[in-house]
Amino acid sequence: MQNKLAYVGVFLLGSLLVGCANSTDVDRRAQNQFVTEFYAYVQEVKKVRFKSYIGEGMAVGAIGGVIEGSDGDKEDMIAGGIAGALVGGLFAAIFEGSSKGYEYQLKAVDGDVVTVIVGKKSGAVGECVSVRVAGDVRLTQRPMESCIEAAKEYPSL
Repeated sequence: MQNKLAYVGVFLLGSLLVGCANSTDVDRRAQNQFVTEFYAYVQEVKKVRFKSYIGEGMAVGAIGGVIEGSDGDKEDMIAGGIAGALVGGLFAAIFEGSSKGYEYQLKAVDGDVVTVIVGKKSGAVGECVSVRVAGDVRLTQRPMESCIEAAKEYPSL
């Protein structure tokens, strides 16, 4: 009976922690930052790859594994190094997340041209996006009417 209660407790605690995670929350690094929002047209989208530190994580893990296995024989050190490399690389991959990103060249409705790099695809060439800059950059696809309406503030363009 106690085992069942323990499993239920762990499940409820895990559910609570997952429920608290919300990707729409503002990152704390954005606190006390200058925030601006504007509409823009997507002129160009390029795929980019973010630098990965999996190799460094594997190296650190391998060194730790070799040190941990140094009280045994040569085979223990080799096995520790291999296991450490796998664990170090796995942790680095988990914490990094996806290495894919997108570079957007945008033309703001006021005529400015800006380039931003984001982690997920948020619009295609010719589409309207809202751009929010606050410590990080977020693009959100919007109806074309949003850009047309915002551009009315700049009649000279």
